[in-house]
Amino acid sequence: MNKKTTSLGSIVLLIILGILSLIFGEDFLDELSTIGNNTTPPSSSGGGGDWYEIYFTSPTCPPAAERSGGVDETIAADLLTATTQVDVAAFDLDSEPITNALIELRKRNVTVRVVTDTDNADLSTIRRLRRNGISVVEDKRSALMHNKFIVVDGRYVWMGSMNFTTNGVYCNNNNIVRFDSPTLAVNYTVEMDEMVNDRMFGPTSPDNTPNEQLTIQGVSVENYFGPEKQIVPIITNAIMRAQSEILFMAFSFTENQIGEAMFDRIAAGAQARGVFETTGSNTSYSYYPVMKAANLPNLSVRTDGNPRIMHHKVIIIDRRTVIFGSFNFSDNANRRNDENIVIVHDPTFAAYFIEEFEAVWSEARP
Repeated sequence: MNKKTTSLGSIVLLIILGILSLIFGEDFLDELSTIGNNTTPPSSSGGGGDWYEIYFTSPTCPPAAERSGGVDETIAADLLTATTQVDVAAFDLDSEPITNALIELRKRNVTVRVVTDTDNADLSTIRRLRRNGISVVEDKRSALMHNKFIVVDGRYVWMGSMNFTTNGVYCNNNNIVRFDSPTLAVNYTVEMDEMVNDRMFGPTSPDNTPNEQLTIQGVSVENYFGPEKQIVPIITNAIMRAQSEILFMAFSFTENQIGEAMFDRIAAGAQARGVFETTGSNTSYSYYPVMKAANLPNLSVRTDGNPRIMHHKVIIIDRRTVIFGSFNFSDNANRRNDENIVIVHDPTFAAYFIEEFEAVWSEARP
């Protein structure tokens, strides 16, 4: 199995974010966690199989001049192998390597399609793309176009929790996975067509993902797009099948169905451990104080130890099923925001996410 290591870094003011999250709630925090924070983290590690490569950031936030070797450079190099088309759906995009790669592809007459959230459409990187002949579509909604995915030549898919920003790569704890699967890529291309060609966003988008259940080299994989399909019931059903253990890392966790499904399985004897992003974790919206107050012997929760942002949205069930993507565990993510998740049922794949969980857990505060 391949081991990936990359250097990362950046700086974030969590005190301001904490105050604003208390006033405006977790989705406002989600926006601010990536907007305007030109910061950086440390090294990215992970692993891979024949059809996937997994990357986890390890934020250290070095000075701006030392920000190099991040996974955005790996993504940019992959983009530059494209010969026909690249699609980018980015809630936020300020990574220079990725921006430069997209401009270079446009010069080579490779089709480049970009979608972003309206709130982030005036970034200098987005203006550069437009000046270089790349059309950038905005969602033009108050809800978020919260996806973070890339499709290369209708075959390779990059997706996960990581915004394509300096902050996302070098400051925040994040995951991103590169899949080699034309069948999976079709799903993301269809979603991109809705946004680019039809300007369809949010709950009125068609529920038309062609391959929601698929098999890649013998491994069962699921792929869903919201809010045209509500994702909370899907996650809840997966949790309700847990027999022995639930592990989770949550940037935001306020959704009752997901929380109560976990409590149900805990009551049935499953062990559960979770790490919450510290900022906003003690608000009345969060499940952190609820789980902490439950004082159950088989439930343990912590707040993260990253002085910036722990941005994962991951649930691991029975050490074989991993749920991950752009989807925060919130009602807004379920009903309003454009989101995507992948569910992989494979203990080898899950082992990499378990290793990341244990690293985040060991740094977290009881």
